[in-house]
Amino acid sequence: MSERDYAALDAAWEALDRGEPEHALELCSAASDELAETWVLRATAALDLDDIDTARGAALKASELEDGEGDPELLVLQAEIDLRDWEIDAAREHLERAQSLGKSPVILSKLALIEDLDGDFGRADRLLREAHKLDPQNFPTPPRLSEHEFDAQLKLAVHALPAQFQAALESVPVIVEPMPSRSVVGDDPAETPPDLLGLFSGASRLEQLEDGAAQLPPTIHLFQRNIERSSVERGELVEQIRVTLYHELAHYLGFDEEGVADLGLE
Repeated sequence: MSERDYAALDAAWEALDRGEPEHALELCSAASDELAETWVLRATAALDLDDIDTARGAALKASELEDGEGDPELLVLQAEIDLRDWEIDAAREHLERAQSLGKSPVILSKLALIEDLDGDFGRADRLLREAHKLDPQNFPTPPRLSEHEFDAQLKLAVHALPAQFQAALESVPVIVEPMPSRSVVGDDPAETPPDLLGLFSGASRLEQLEDGAAQLPPTIHLFQRNIERSSVERGELVEQIRVTLYHELAHYLGFDEEGVADLGLE
């Protein structure tokens, strides 16, 4: 790799770390297309932009250029692309190949997500504990609530709703599920990854007023295991339940993602 390649790729990775995938793609155009890392960066940037097809093609090109028995980081990236596309079996295969080259908390954490999706919560928690042992600071074990405890915290969140949201909730059922499923998330996997915390489905109140036609009934889904996984301690978990509920209610009221962010509900 030449000095020019190093400089271009280093600058591009820094742009990605700053949350600037478009700029990262511009910067890496100065690096050689014969380098696997160039395509790894392009795949990562495309994934950040929710362009799954482009990410998959770039990762495939990186794999073709890679020497040896496989790069664990590339395998994990391919697994992440699979997960975003709800290709769960393919993701497991990539992660197991990566794990055969050496354990890492990243691999264990992603395998735990797959076990959660499969409904094996006990194995998922064992994998998360193993990841925590390898890297306690960056992979804390998530707090867990019983079904009763989660429902109690949800009721408290409902009682604390602003008046506008409280009234809206009377028209929208809230369903708590352990994990999302492919059948629930709809036809746009880029918008609904397997680790999402909540989901609003159906017609918003604004769409109902505008169209006046029969549409799918509005429903809010909260995914308990993912909400727990996103939290480090119980207080943070309780707050995340509140924020996720408000976020999905805001979608029912007709706010898009930008509008939801303006409400402080990202």
